Amino acid sequence: MPLETDSDNRLYQTGKLFMNTQFETFFVKALYDAKIEELVNTYQEKDFVANKHVKMDEVEFDVIVKQGEKTIAFEIRVLPLSRTEMSDIDKHHEKAKALGYDFRLITIAKPKKSSIEIAWLDKALLEYVANHPIALPQSIVTPLDYQEIETDLKSIQITDSEARVSLNGNLSVHLQYRSDKEREDNEQTFISEKLPFQGKLSLNLSEHQINEAFLSVDNRYWYNESSTGPINSA
Repeated sequence: MPLETDSDNRLYQTGKLFMNTQFETFFVKALYDAKIEELVNTYQEKDFVANKHVKMDEVEFDVIVKQGEKTIAFEIRVLPLSRTEMSDIDKHHEKAKALGYDFRLITIAKPKKSSIEIAWLDKALLEYVANHPIALPQSIVTPLDYQEIETDLKSIQITDSEARVSLNGNLSVHLQYRSDKEREDNEQTFISEKLPFQGKLSLNLSEHQINEAFLSVDNRYWYNESSTGPINSA
């Protein structure tokens, strides 16, 4: 049910102007709220102080967590992202950077009916990525521990036992991170992150194998360097 009436709008009081179009259903709103609570609980368990819906001048961050001198600002958005939303995300990123905060973009998929499902794909793709690791930024001092992968198939073309798949997804990783200050102090932080990606796969449906893949991992908001890391394999 679309959130379009004044009565419905009172169900969600954040003051964000894009709310009516961003949260088209109560279910999406529930996913958004659940993601906020998940972030708050996760970081509170790690002894961070966590606050929700923090307004900083012209922007509002969904969650801000702080521990000592380390502060991370989170923004949660529903896929797919429009150009306007990408511009707004950049504004949040620049504000966080100006405040000396790390910035994280968390995306959630809009619920929809889909006839495309490959039961074994997530497990196979997680193993594939583990064997074809992404390039690490300088701030990462140990290899990534790939924990989970979520995929959203956009299209599929099948010829006999071969399939060409176009997809989006999120890759959950556990990593050892060190900021410039932490490197100077010889300290380190263990943290979990979720990296959004998109790409194309060639699959062997009979053998449940990935023949080749091209995945573009968007880590612009993962750390304070802007780049996109591709994963290629023949």
